[in-house]
Amino acid sequence: MKPSKLNVITCAAILICVSLLASTVGAEEKNPYMGAPVQMGKAPNGAITRQKLLDGIEKVGWIKPTIEEPAKGVWVFGGYGFAPIAVIDGNEGLIVIDTGDSKHDGENLLKAVRTVSKKPVKAIIYGHSHTTFGAGVFAEGNKDVMIIGHPNLNAVVEQNVKGGGAPAFFPELGPYLTARAAIQFNAFLPDKGPDAWVTPMVLAAPDMAFLPVNTPVEDGQEMTVAGVKMQFFTKYGSDDKVHTTVWLPERKIVFTTLLWQGPPQLYSLRGDLFRDPREWIAGLKFTRDLEPEVLVSLFARPVVGKEEVRKRLEGYMDGASFVMDQTLRGILAGKGPDELRHFVQFPEYLDEVPNNLQSYGEISSYPPAIFYKAVGWYDNDAADLKPIAPIDVARRIVPLMGGRDKVLAAARAALDKKEYAWAAQLVNYLYRLNPQDKEVRKVKADALRQMAYVSTGSNDRSHLMSQALALEGKVTLPRLAPPALDAIKASPSSFVDYFRVRIDPSKSAETDKFIRFEFDGGKAVGLHVRQAVAEFVAKPDKYHREPDMTLRMSGETWAKLYLSQVTPEDLIKSGDLKTTGDAEETAQLLNLFDRYKPEKAVVIPPSAWAHR
Repeated sequence: MKPSKLNVITCAAILICVSLLASTVGAEEKNPYMGAPVQMGKAPNGAITRQKLLDGIEKVGWIKPTIEEPAKGVWVFGGYGFAPIAVIDGNEGLIVIDTGDSKHDGENLLKAVRTVSKKPVKAIIYGHSHTTFGAGVFAEGNKDVMIIGHPNLNAVVEQNVKGGGAPAFFPELGPYLTARAAIQFNAFLPDKGPDAWVTPMVLAAPDMAFLPVNTPVEDGQEMTVAGVKMQFFTKYGSDDKVHTTVWLPERKIVFTTLLWQGPPQLYSLRGDLFRDPREWIAGLKFTRDLEPEVLVSLFARPVVGKEEVRKRLEGYMDGASFVMDQTLRGILAGKGPDELRHFVQFPEYLDEVPNNLQSYGEISSYPPAIFYKAVGWYDNDAADLKPIAPIDVARRIVPLMGGRDKVLAAARAALDKKEYAWAAQLVNYLYRLNPQDKEVRKVKADALRQMAYVSTGSNDRSHLMSQALALEGKVTLPRLAPPALDAIKASPSSFVDYFRVRIDPSKSAETDKFIRFEFDGGKAVGLHVRQAVAEFVAKPDKYHREPDMTLRMSGETWAKLYLSQVTPEDLIKSGDLKTTGDAEETAQLLNLFDRYKPEKAVVIPPSAWAHR
C-alpha cells in the first residue's frame, strides 16, 4: 500500500521528536545546578565560583586595569571602566573610540591614556550608545572636537537618560526594569568574600559628561579623521541599535562592538527590548568578510592575526547561529520555552571558543526569549492554556506531598545531593504559602546561593546571590527604581502619559473626569479618567470635551507628585498646585492613582551603569 502524504509527514514528525527526545536524555547529568560535577575555585576577591570561569575570563576580558597595543599606535584600555576604550594615534592628534559609561570612568581612562601619549584628543567616535558619558572629559574643554557616531545616537541617549528608566518596550515600565538592572549589575553584592561579584560590573554614582554627535556618519561612509583614513558601517547592531563599526582599510584593523566576552546576549535578565540574533549574526559575517588582520572589540580583548580573527569571529558567529537555529528546531518539534532552555546546549567545540565563555549571560536564558518573540507565551500544550494561579498550585501540591515538613525535608535532601535547582523549586511552594517562614527562607537562600556559586554568567550570579542575601535580611532589593526628579522635570508631559498606568480601577470605577495639566512655558496635556481607564490626551485644546478642571504647576512640582514625595493635599495647600476645580475633588482624583512606596523604591538613574 502506498503511504499517504499525511502519513509520511506524521512519520517524519515522529522521527524528529524521537531524535530530539534522545538528544535531551541525560541532560540533567550535565547540569551543574542539578548535581553535575564541577570544579570550584576562588576569585582574587574571595568569591566562590566555577574554575572554568576563572580560567577563561582573562583570555577575553580584564579583571584589573590593563593597557594593550594590538597594533602600532593603537591602544586598548581594559579594566578601567564598564567597557574598554580604544585610542588611535593620528597624525594630528588622538582619536578615542568610546569614552566610558560615566564621567568617573572617563577620568580614570584619560589618566591611563596620558601614560602613553600627551597628544590632544582631536576626535571621539561612539561605537555604542552605552559608553558615551566620559566624552566631555576627553574633550578637555575643546569645543572643536569632532564627535562621530550613528545618526540616531543622540536621540537614543536622550531617550535613555530622560525616559522612565532602563530602556523598555513600554517606557512606563522603566522603573521596574531599572530596579532589575541594579540587581544585574551587582549593586547589592559585597566587594569581597565568597558571595562577592566575580565580574566587576556595578552601578556607580550618576555622573555624565556626554557630548552629542556633531558628525553623524552613514553606512559605508569614508572619511579622513586626524590624518587617518577610515570607513564607517552603521547597518548592524548588537544589544544597541546605534552601533558604529570603524574600519581602517589601509591597515586592515576593525573596531567593533559585535564581539563580546561572552555569547551574544540575546536576552538580558533585567528585561530589555528583543535582540534579533539574525541582525547580530549578519553583522559578524560582514565583519569577518572584511578580512581584518586586527580586531579591536569594544567589549573584549583584541584579537590579532588574520587567521585567528577569522577563526574567532566564526566560532562566535556559529555559537549565535547554534542558539537561534536549535531553538527554532526545538519549536518545530513541539518543545515549549522551559524545555528549550535544557535542549539548547553548546556542543563541546563551541563551548571551547574563548568568546563563547558564558561569563555575562548563560545561553539557557536565550531560547525562551526567542520562543516568546516568535510564538508568544502559549507552548501548544492545552493543559497549560488555563493554569491556576501559582499560590493555588502551592495550596494544592504541598498537602499532596505530605505537608510543609515533608516538603522542607525533601528540599534539604535535594540540597545534600547538590540538586540545587530542584531544592529551590520545592521550597518555593512553601515560600509562596508563607514568605516569612524563617526555615523556608533559609533553605531557599541556601539553594539560590549554591546555584550562584556554580553559575558562570554574571547576570545569573547577581540575581541568584542578591535574592539569597535578601532572604537572609542582609540586603533589601527594590521592586521599583523610579526615574530621577530631573528627568521628570525635563519632560513632565511624558510622565503624565506614564501616570495613566497607575490608575486603580477599584477606586475609579464611578469616575468620568477630564483633567488638564498645564506646566511652565504653557505646555498642556490631559488625562481623561473614564472608570477603569485613564486616556492620555496629548492636545487637550483639540479634544472633544472641555476639561472638568485644570491643574497648573511647575515641572518640579509635578515630579515630586509623580514620585509620591508629597501629597496632592499638601501641594494644593501650599499653592504649588493651582486648580480651577474644587480642591478636595482635585486631590481625590489624583489619589485614584497608585503612589510609589518609598520603602520599596530606590532612585537609580539609567546613566549610572558603571564598572567598579
